[in-house]
Amino acid sequence: MSRLLFVVVFICFLDLFIELPIITPFAFSLGATEYVAGVIVATYSFFNLIGNVSGGYLSDKIGRRNILMAGMAVNIVALMTYSLIDSVGALMFLRVVHGFSAGMLTPVAFSLIADLSRREAIGRSMALTGVSIGSAAVLGPALGGIISSLATYQTVYFVLGCIYIVGILLVIFTIKESMSKEERTFHNVTSYRKLLSRPSLIIAYISSFTLMVANGSLAFGLPIKVNLIGLEDHITGMLLSVFGLTAIIVFATRINVIYSKIKSMKLVMLGIFIVSMAMVILHFAPNQSVVLAVMIIYGAGFALIFPSMNKIIAENTEIYERGKANGIFYAFFSIGSVFGSYSSGIFTTYFDIPFVFIGIILMVMLIIIVMMQGRYVA
Repeated sequence: MSRLLFVVVFICFLDLFIELPIITPFAFSLGATEYVAGVIVATYSFFNLIGNVSGGYLSDKIGRRNILMAGMAVNIVALMTYSLIDSVGALMFLRVVHGFSAGMLTPVAFSLIADLSRREAIGRSMALTGVSIGSAAVLGPALGGIISSLATYQTVYFVLGCIYIVGILLVIFTIKESMSKEERTFHNVTSYRKLLSRPSLIIAYISSFTLMVANGSLAFGLPIKVNLIGLEDHITGMLLSVFGLTAIIVFATRINVIYSKIKSMKLVMLGIFIVSMAMVILHFAPNQSVVLAVMIIYGAGFALIFPSMNKIIAENTEIYERGKANGIFYAFFSIGSVFGSYSSGIFTTYFDIPFVFIGIILMVMLIIIVMMQGRYVA
């Protein structure tokens, strides 16, 4: 398998992270109210979800490489178009296109990696995708902030569009199609109903939802926690980087043999338990040192969950249905992120910070997974 495919994954996730610090102020600069800015952010997430499902389905039917190139091509056009945006309405429409095209890419890229990995190496391959995503999470926000401070918000998207041009050239010249024409003829053999009811896949979907509930809550609540214990706002970014770097260390070092040596199911359950405990401890953390330790613990839990749940998808699907399964899986990712942020807002309204209650939700999800594990096949 071409290692350059991991560079493509990095580029796809850089799209998500690079705009985190700029999309809301960009909307404000065009005259959007706080409510409309929130809708603009949510619009991207909603159409990203639709793109997840559509991209997965089309990759089974038409081929991974073809859909990856198509999605990247549309994304390049969308990113370059940000330079022409001068109204809130135009930005809203562009977020629909951008959210959809970006959403297509993730399930396709992960299906390609699973298709091209040897069965015994799937866990390690998913760990390396974690390195790509973690690197994007650490570098993206900083890059977006630096470029926008030196130039304009539109320049950030232009630079990202140029990076995507490099990405699509990598796909064209180095990435091979993983599905044969014969395999693609079976794309309708497995219905969405079967994929949604297969026990092993349900566990992966629940894990995906659970992890993103935690991440959404962390993104929402950590700045509030930082302020409550009297720290500067910029400490939030440093703490999030610690979580990301911890995960990268697990993904990229010899520690990653755990993904081959230990069953994915056990790693997922342990990871969710660790993340839920980190949430509860974070609620009561009295100072920066304890919060820093919690971010390290959280990063370790995240590192156990992410490759393992992707491995569950890879091991429990046939090649002709894997795209659809990954589409559903990443749709749960999007739903979990929205639910985490939304529920955290509600809990914060009544209880100042949301982490204890999010920790309880995670434990409930873990109990559901434990109850289902007897039906797990992998």
